[in-house]
Amino acid sequence: MTSDAYLHVGMPRFQRLSDAVSIMDQHGIDRALVCAFQTCPDLQTVHQAIVEHPGRFIAAGLPIGGDRTEITAGIRAQFEAGFTGLRVSGDHVRDWPWVLDLIGEYGGFALVCDDVRFADDAAILLDHLDRHEDGLVIGGHFAGPREPGAVAGEPALGELFAHPRFAVNFSRQALFPHDLIEEWAATLIEQVGWERIMWASEAPVLHWRDESIGTAMQWIDRFSPTDAQRQGFFEENARRLLWSRPQREVRDLDLPFDPFDYRVSKPAPMWNFGLALDDGLPGRMLEGWVAWGGPERGVLRHYLEAVLDEHLPPGGGA
Repeated sequence: MTSDAYLHVGMPRFQRLSDAVSIMDQHGIDRALVCAFQTCPDLQTVHQAIVEHPGRFIAAGLPIGGDRTEITAGIRAQFEAGFTGLRVSGDHVRDWPWVLDLIGEYGGFALVCDDVRFADDAAILLDHLDRHEDGLVIGGHFAGPREPGAVAGEPALGELFAHPRFAVNFSRQALFPHDLIEEWAATLIEQVGWERIMWASEAPVLHWRDESIGTAMQWIDRFSPTDAQRQGFFEENARRLLWSRPQREVRDLDLPFDPFDYRVSKPAPMWNFGLALDDGLPGRMLEGWVAWGGPERGVLRHYLEAVLDEHLPPGGGA
């Protein structure tokens, strides 16, 4: 059995639930923590996952809204509908610590994604764990990779890593510089331990880099885990830390707003390392771009977007 501790669903930026399930089935992934993101706050599709596949998915919501009152109402609506935790940024932790209080009130987990300033979050997260005996904090994307020596210079970070209710998702490894991420992962294995690290795909984003689920799963092999460590990393840790938590009854999701009213608009970072095409295509693409209007109408990317928009299936909900 394999558990995926972080994947995205939602249209039009990410993927339909049916496509996520299809790829999971192809790779023997039995369960997944599923969430949306500010650039695609499709909370209805996240909710659909726990409605249609009870027990297979755990839902992480988002703190979004126009002001504190609306954000609070939205968070409560998500937990009341059966969500188990929230995906929050480091900015949320530092600027809106009351969001953590709401997570604690519902006995939920905080999935914290902050690639740059995770050490700045540590003291606040430790306080949250101290005040909520059933609290759980998950550091997303390796809890912000940095030089391994950074832990020694950040006592609160070391204390957080040692906390029994702090865990780390290993995801997005191919995006970070090779030496940095390998040294940092080794540090996490030492500081956090094999019993509190979990494999996560970040699907479909890994496909945007031409990665596969298989290669993402093989990455851990460089650390030579034992059979027991491997089983913990790919299944047992997620089952113990996430699926063994009390699950809320799944009810209708009654949000007090349309989450897409608060969507953060920014381009999807696809093919970060370049898009390698068959060498019979570039000239044809340039010819088509010129016929389309060339630089006076838009850059080559804009032409490619127009071509794809014309030929791909229509977007929309789940």
